Amino acid sequence: MVIRPTAHYSMGGIDVNTFDDMATVVPGLFAAGEASCVSIHGANRLGGNSLADAVVTGKIAGNGAAAFASHTDFGAGKRLTDLTARWQDRFRNTTNGGDAKQMYAIREEMGAQLWDNMGIFRTQSKLDALSSTLADLRSRYDALRVPNANPVYNTVFTEYVELGNMLQLAQAACLAASERKESRGAHTREDFPKRDDANFLKHSMVTMDDSGKMRMGWKEVEITKFKPEERKY
Repeated sequence: MVIRPTAHYSMGGIDVNTFDDMATVVPGLFAAGEASCVSIHGANRLGGNSLADAVVTGKIAGNGAAAFASHTDFGAGKRLTDLTARWQDRFRNTTNGGDAKQMYAIREEMGAQLWDNMGIFRTQSKLDALSSTLADLRSRYDALRVPNANPVYNTVFTEYVELGNMLQLAQAACLAASERKESRGAHTREDFPKRDDANFLKHSMVTMDDSGKMRMGWKEVEITKFKPEERKY
C-alpha cells in the first residue's frame, strides 16, 4: 500500500479584520471557515469543530457581504469585466500547445521539496534551499503551456491554475518559516529549538505587493483571559 502525506487542516488563512462581519482588508472580500484566520474558537478550530466553524462564520460572512453589497456602487461591474478579460487572455495565451507532463513533474518536485526541506523539522539551510528551488519551479511554471484549449470543463487548465496557487502558498509559507526563528506548535526549527514569546508571540503575516514580491509582516496576538503557556506534554 502506497502511503503519502496529506493536509489535515490549515493553521492560518486569510486575515479577518473582525469577526463581526468576517471582512478582510480587501473591500468586498469576506472569509469564513478554514479559509479564514480570525483567532476565535471555531474559526481555525480545534479538531471536530469544522461544521460549527463553517455554519457560524459562514452566516456571519454572508450577512457581512450582503450588508456591503447593499451600500456599494459596483460601477456597472467594470472591475469584474476587467478581471474576466484578464483571465480570458490568460486562458488564450496558456492553452496554445504544450505538454501536461511538465506540469505534473513540477507538482511532484514541489511536493518532494516541501516534504524534505519544510516538513515539521526545519533549519535555515533547508529553508534557503527550498526558497531557491521554489523560485526555479515558479519560472518553469510561468513558461508552461496547457495542451487542452477547450473552454468548457477543462480540467487540465484547472489543475494548471491550482498548481500556480500552490506554488504561491508554498513560497509564502517558506518565507514565514524562515523569519520565525523559534519552535512553536507544528513549526519546529532544529536550529532554534526553544519557543520565544519575547520576539515571536505574534501572527506571521505574508502579503504581496503589486509587483508580485512577497513581504513579511507581523500582527500582535490579542491575549485576554487565558495567558499562553508552554506545552509540557
